[in-house]
Amino acid sequence: MMDCRMRPYYQAAISRFEAQRDEAIATLELYFNNSVGIGEHSNLLDEVEKWTALLAEADERLDSLKKYFGGQLETTKV
Repeated sequence: MMDCRMRPYYQAAISRFEAQRDEAIATLELYFNNSVGIGEHSNLLDEVEKWTALLAEADERLDSLKKYFGGQLETTKV
């Protein structure tokens, strides 16, 4: 495994996927906690499905990059 944590493209990719993840989480939180303010989405469940897929995709991409290029500094969560 290669340790690329200090390389600019690796950091840029991590930042991009974290931003995508954060956007999906924020959107889902809005839908779940304040759906009355979302009048333009007549089919809310389709939107939840779409953003959940985007969240899962961002998480998967982050995990893959960290697994194959993140080095050994990843800590195990208890």
